Amino acid sequence: MELNKYEKLSLKRIDKWEKESHGGLQKKLLDAVSKPVDYLTKKLGPDKLRYFENAIESALNKMISASTYSVKPEELIKRAHKNGIMIDDLSELKTVNLKLLDDCNRKHIKFHERASAAQGAVAGIGGALIAPADLTAILLQAFHLLQEIAFCYGFDPNDIVEKHILLRIMEAAIGSSENKFKALGEIKMLKKVERDKEETEISKKSVSLIGSKAIQEQIESISIGLVSRLIPRTLPIPLVTMAISAHSNHEIMEHSGNTAFMVYRKRFIERKKEL
Repeated sequence: MELNKYEKLSLKRIDKWEKESHGGLQKKLLDAVSKPVDYLTKKLGPDKLRYFENAIESALNKMISASTYSVKPEELIKRAHKNGIMIDDLSELKTVNLKLLDDCNRKHIKFHERASAAQGAVAGIGGALIAPADLTAILLQAFHLLQEIAFCYGFDPNDIVEKHILLRIMEAAIGSSENKFKALGEIKMLKKVERDKEETEISKKSVSLIGSKAIQEQIESISIGLVSRLIPRTLPIPLVTMAISAHSNHEIMEHSGNTAFMVYRKRFIERKKEL
């Protein structure tokens, strides 16, 4: 199917975004540190670092192993109606006007950004004591947002390969620029795995992308990205940690939402071209 002007322009902007390094002070710090694990171990100590990594690993494993997604279809249909997208079933989203879907998702991402910032400000009162639990909670909330965005563009977040695409989106959003480029490259390969997953010749590639070793790599890079945000929260000044926590949570949700937004818009356009 031929693309319209908006879709062609969107594709150009997405291609440009894919080549861009991360912005922001926290991202630049991750980019500048040659060995992030050593840097974080020095700042926090090995025991604290491992404690936080275990909490993140537990949360991520729940995301991957959960048998059903946490998104309620009826809520998405109601939201679609409020934004002028008149559908009766989520399967109809595959052929909806892209601009309507984009406008709907932009509003929803902004809502999550504001909510996460408010949550971070409250958690910041507790400083370093509350920070690990707060960041783990934000991780789960961000994953829920990614599931919703996938669904809104007509992709099933409960599909096993799709879950690994969501995990790469999280890695690209939270990690360094190097992690972003690596994750986007793996998403490209996972899209092929998803299309051809019934074919035996791609089984080895599938294992390398969605096997336990691959999952462990994602856990490590996401852990580094989150733990790097823990360090500023250790300051013993509640007003400062409130502001830092609010900004940190907002940034996590902003980057997660925007990364998913770009990835799924591109997939929506690619699928339309094949119709």
